[in-house]
Amino acid sequence: MLPQSVEQPIIRIAGAGPSGLAAAIHLARNGRAVEVHEAKSDVGTRFIGDLQIIEAASEHELVPDFLDRIGVERNFYFRPVDWATFYDHRGRGRTIKSAKPYGYFIKRGPEENTLDRGLLTQARAAGANVIFNSRLAHDAADIVATGPAAPDGLAKEMTWKTNDAERVDVYFDHKLSPGGYSYLFILDGIATFGCAIVADFKQIDTYFDHSLAAAKKRYPFVMPSDARTGYSYMNFHLKQLATSGSSRFVGEAAGFQDYLFGLGIRYALTSGHLAARSILEGRSFDELWTATLGVKQETSLVNRFLYEAGGNFGLSMFVRQAAGAKDFYRYLSGWHQSTWWKSMLSPFVRRMWHHRGRCLHKPGAHWCRARDTEMRVPPLGPVQES
Repeated sequence: MLPQSVEQPIIRIAGAGPSGLAAAIHLARNGRAVEVHEAKSDVGTRFIGDLQIIEAASEHELVPDFLDRIGVERNFYFRPVDWATFYDHRGRGRTIKSAKPYGYFIKRGPEENTLDRGLLTQARAAGANVIFNSRLAHDAADIVATGPAAPDGLAKEMTWKTNDAERVDVYFDHKLSPGGYSYLFILDGIATFGCAIVADFKQIDTYFDHSLAAAKKRYPFVMPSDARTGYSYMNFHLKQLATSGSSRFVGEAAGFQDYLFGLGIRYALTSGHLAARSILEGRSFDELWTATLGVKQETSLVNRFLYEAGGNFGLSMFVRQAAGAKDFYRYLSGWHQSTWWKSMLSPFVRRMWHHRGRCLHKPGAHWCRARDTEMRVPPLGPVQES
């Protein structure tokens, strides 16, 4: 039998982020020759060693079981979380608890023990050829994992080492973080403070400063002078297709994202794995992702509408109900479930989420939210790594 690289063409992937590397791992382990082209000189250069979360409540399948199923080993920082303190706009903190983890903390960035480096190591061990400082055109790629195509949410973060006690604090206040939230995570000697917004992106530094000042009133933590600062944005949109010609778009290049809280790593890994499956099994990628992620995306958009429409009063209710729930995991899972009334509300929400100017999202027909596409935001780093 001839080598696979001779029998079958090389699979080319644009972007070495979680979705691109998840696809590369599955393809290479199944005997396909794979090239991953990354425009930057390393993985994870959008990030600063910050703490992020793989959400667990949108699916019944536990995150460790999900990672096992798609063939991703835990050779990176991976810590379950089943507690937190939520603050409403009045500054009142309430403790939430879960019977099982509602998420798993990871680290991101071009350094050891991060998700990015862990996936890179796994892809190379499987036999994938990862080529840095190499930009691959979308129409030349079998899988496009080049990161966010347009900003639907923007975050500013700072990360530093600390000896402070562990905390998972989330602050819900539309005035301090319009449409989003701010957060302070301190785990295993690493601290990350961030502010995430979905509107008025030009003022991200102002929102960050005000959110930071408010957080310090509740817990007077100290940020050292060598704290690292980074900006990143997320991309969400509903679509009918995630393919263009023979190219399969995955991760945030295709707008795969949980739009309620902007947590997209599970979507990235899932869509990358599905793209690899579509190649190995000769199946339609659009059929695979629609069956797996289509309803979730619709529900996510309705959740985002409710999150914003309720204002600070609605967020206060969310904080009270979350703290009052016996199991926050089950409560949050309820938000992610598709219900008859959310299905009825979905067409109305989609009509509201239109775009008045030039749309930057691609590929295929889709629904977009109105955005100022000419806005200027701080330097966000490379985008070829979703």
